[in-house]
Amino acid sequence: MTKNVLLLGESWVTAETHFKGFDQFNSVNFHLGGKPFVEAVDGDEYAVTYMPAHEAVDQLAYDMDGLSQWDVIILSDIGANTLLLPPDVFLRSQPRPNRLKLLRDWTLQGGGLMMIGGYLTFQGIDGQG
Repeated sequence: MTKNVLLLGESWVTAETHFKGFDQFNSVNFHLGGKPFVEAVDGDEYAVTYMPAHEAVDQLAYDMDGLSQWDVIILSDIGANTLLLPPDVFLRSQPRPNRLKLLRDWTLQGGGLMMIGGYLTFQGIDGQG
């Protein structure tokens, strides 16, 4: 039986300033760090859906029915604010369910949760986790 796995996070944007003598220029890159994991694990035993951090902001479910489609949810290098401050909350001051508490309740009902440390987990850089 195939297990449905959701990988959240493991993506980032880098913005750099390059200096060449008196000249300088900027570059921006988007990274899908979870792609190698998905390619290695996705198959007969596990069906992996990858939701990069910028998509998880407003696409992760807000109710138990939405989470119930997953057997395992993996949080990898994704900060709490990504799940707590979707655009409705951050931009429009509209209340939304607390998805961290929802994940807790989902695990209490048997869901498998894995947290992989990264820069923004377990308090991370500047205590932002």
